[in-house]
Amino acid sequence: MKVKDMNEADRPREKALRFGLKSLTDVELLALMLQSGNKNRSVFAIAKEVFEVSNHLSNLFDLSPHRLMQIQGIREVKALQLLASIELCSRATKASAYSHVIAAPNDIVQWFKLEYAYEKQEHFVAVYLDTKGKIISHHLLFKGTLNESCVHPRDIFKEAFLENACSVLCIHNHPSGDPHPSDADIRCTKQINEVAQVMGIHFLDHIIVGKDGWYSFRQSQYLD
Repeated sequence: MKVKDMNEADRPREKALRFGLKSLTDVELLALMLQSGNKNRSVFAIAKEVFEVSNHLSNLFDLSPHRLMQIQGIREVKALQLLASIELCSRATKASAYSHVIAAPNDIVQWFKLEYAYEKQEHFVAVYLDTKGKIISHHLLFKGTLNESCVHPRDIFKEAFLENACSVLCIHNHPSGDPHPSDADIRCTKQINEVAQVMGIHFLDHIIVGKDGWYSFRQSQYLD
C-alpha cells in the first residue's frame, strides 16, 4: 500500500508527530527514513525488504551502501540516508558519553557498541577520565585479530600521564558476539591492574562488548 492511500492518521509521519517516534513499528520507522518509494514499489515494500535483509535490524550496522543498493528501490541517496542516520546515532551516543560522568558500564557501553561491536577484528580502546569521572579523551590502542587483543600497559599509562588523567577504563569488542573474557583477556586485565597500582592511577574497569551483551571485570568483582 502506498502512503497516499492510507488513512492520514496511520501514515508514519503523521503517526510520529501525534504519538512520537516510539509509536512506529520498525518497518514504519524505516519507511519514514526512506521517505518515498518509486513507481514500481511502495516505500513500505522497500522498508520491509531492508528489515528482512538486516535480519530484523540486528545486522543493519553491517550493511554497506552497495548491499543496500541491491534492494530494488534504493539507490545512492536512500542508501546514504539510512547509513547517515546510523552514523548520526553513533555520534550522538558518543557525545552523550563524553558529557556525563562515567559511573557504570552502561554509561559507555552503548557508544562503544555502536562504534566497534560490529567490527570484524578486536579493537582495544583506553578511555581517560578526569577527577570528576568525565571523559577527557579516548584512544584506539590496538586493532588485532579475532583471537588476541591486548596492548602493553605502558601504552595505556603513557597516554594517561599525557592526558593528566585520574583514572582509565579499558574496553574492547569480541567479534564473535560473546562478551565473556578469554584467558588472554584475564591475563591482560591482571597485568593492567598491577601496573595501575604501581603508577597510582585508578583502573576503573575493563569492559568487553559483543553483539549479545557486555562483561565488566569490575562488576564481576575481579578488580576488587
